[in-house]
Amino acid sequence: MKRSRKEKLKILKKESELALEDMIKRRLALPISKRMNFLRKRLPGGGSAL
Repeated sequence: MKRSRKEKLKILKKESELALEDMIKRRLALPISKRMNFLRKRLPGGGSAL
């Protein structure tokens, strides 16, 4: 059975939304220090800060 372009796009959109929700759930399951690591800035002395 052939699907129309609109049906394919609808299915693809639903799949990408599910993937995004899954990614969010996996990130939220991590400890806060691993979740927020992209906010950290490296300091010249070898340390880091938010």
